[in-house]
Amino acid sequence: MSMPEFPNLDCLTFEQAINSILTSIAMEEAALSHILNAEGEKIQHVLARCANVDEVIRTNDSVKALVDSISDLQLTLKSKMRLALNYLPKKENPDKDYKCNTKRCDCC
Repeated sequence: MSMPEFPNLDCLTFEQAINSILTSIAMEEAALSHILNAEGEKIQHVLARCANVDEVIRTNDSVKALVDSISDLQLTLKSKMRLALNYLPKKENPDKDYKCNTKRCDCC
């Protein structure tokens, strides 16, 4: 996975700063999905080797501890996202005159 590139932080508008915060949350979520996927593969590996019961229990405990930690982080990210979204300007008709300003789509 390549590292994300952020804009120059010295000249951000308020809206760009909020967008950067939301982008960082999305990137953390993507990273967590990779970690959870790796944990699933670890379980599959242990079970495929016909491991003994003690090894399966140790693996399960390890995965459970990590999933619990990720759950806690998810709550923090959710709160962070809600706070950031509260600072976005409210528009009466958000779809009117929308332009995404990207060169990757044909909508603009």
